[in-house]
Amino acid sequence: MSGLFSHAGEPADDSTGRPDLRAEVTVPAPQDHAWAGLTEHLHLWWPAAELSRWGGDSFFDLEDNALVETSAQDDENVWGEVTDGLPGKWLSLTWRHAGSHSVTRLLLAMDVKQSGVHDERKSSTWDNGGADVEAPGSVLTITHGGWTRSDPDDLYEFYRTFWPEALGCYFRFMGGS
Repeated sequence: MSGLFSHAGEPADDSTGRPDLRAEVTVPAPQDHAWAGLTEHLHLWWPAAELSRWGGDSFFDLEDNALVETSAQDDENVWGEVTDGLPGKWLSLTWRHAGSHSVTRLLLAMDVKQSGVHDERKSSTWDNGGADVEAPGSVLTITHGGWTRSDPDDLYEFYRTFWPEALGCYFRFMGGS
């Protein structure tokens, strides 16, 4: 009863809930080829079995400024809408997880790795077997941000493991071993 006449506490700031998820990979391809692999050929490497509204029997593609999943029955689900970008360099998307009201941000950024330059920016969540890629290549960084405290723990943890796995698929598609 001592709190009966007290003012209610200030609500917690939900916008600072969780750190951004970040994963990065260096692929053995020039930037224009790496960008085409990421955007034009996404359907060839995207891990649909890991992230699918319909259990993996679907097709993912970037079309009409959105990442769209199409089921075997031609049903569509929009996972993300492109909000900004610079072709060949970066894309920014709003991201929606099926079955959740969470809307987060996804940034895909491409950079060039010069020959003979050691890359200190390796992700703590994805490892290419400890190999130091010394050949020229392209670095793809995915940053998944905008998480709040109210986002489900299991959703956050899912993406913590999903993005490194997706980058592993992209790495193999782009000629990495």
